[in-house]
Amino acid sequence: MTDTSPIDNQHAHEDVSNGLWYHERHEGELELGLHVTRVLHSEKSEFQRLDVFETSGFGRLMTLDGLVMVTERDEFVYHEMIAHVPLLAHPQPERVLIIGGGDGGTLREVLRHKCVKEAVLCEIDGAVVEAARRFFPNLSEAMDDKRAKVQICDGVDFVQKSDAGQFDVVIVDSTDPIGPGVGLFSASFYAGVKRVLKEDGIVVAQCESPWQKNVNFQKVYGNLNEVSDAVYAMVGSIPTYPLGFWSWGVATRKHDPRTIADSSRLEAVIRSSRYYNEEIHRAAFALPNFFKRSLEGVAKNAG
Repeated sequence: MTDTSPIDNQHAHEDVSNGLWYHERHEGELELGLHVTRVLHSEKSEFQRLDVFETSGFGRLMTLDGLVMVTERDEFVYHEMIAHVPLLAHPQPERVLIIGGGDGGTLREVLRHKCVKEAVLCEIDGAVVEAARRFFPNLSEAMDDKRAKVQICDGVDFVQKSDAGQFDVVIVDSTDPIGPGVGLFSASFYAGVKRVLKEDGIVVAQCESPWQKNVNFQKVYGNLNEVSDAVYAMVGSIPTYPLGFWSWGVATRKHDPRTIADSSRLEAVIRSSRYYNEEIHRAAFALPNFFKRSLEGVAKNAG
């Protein structure tokens, strides 16, 4: 069975000599393959196709429209980086908004910070939340925390209808810029995010792989300028994401995201982290030259 997405990615599950395999192809030139031992779940939700597999090397795998969203083996990299960098750069984050992130991994990391009084998770597709609760309990466990508010709604609409100046940190944990994730990559969306952010707030968003040829990084990172002209790029290694090397954009209205504001929280976070630490936090903002050149005039650490 093969399903091709609008950006030439596809997945296939086929019987070969050594079993069932999941295939994901990128830009017609590179393929990721994961050995599947069992298909756990498949459905077509209101918004997208959702599949859950058991793999021999990476544990459970969730895909949306034929794209890897999360595996049990390497999910901690993405979730720790998108959560701990902005929260530790902020001296006292009490209210956090997560847009997307229906698997619950980012929420889990956010709520490791005891200073957070409320974390709102806004996921458009309830099927993702249900699948996470059923098949990924280690990711979704924080959904039952009393500080968590899980809402099934459109993130763009939620931001437009929310009161101004109420969040210390906004995390845009979106899918790729296709299907239901398209609106989360627009300048108008980030203008709304700026409105709901406090004066010293921080926004972080996933911004695709620096190796991808079909991504306009000037535009993706430039949209964050709607929040602040202080935009930074950071990078990390995630084996099962396209091309194995990922980036996030950080827009800050006051605090330098390269600086850790609270050493006591840092120590607590490091004890529970598998990827993130103080050295990783600082090093993540060191960019390779080819990526710097694609971000000239947009990201402060690309000059």
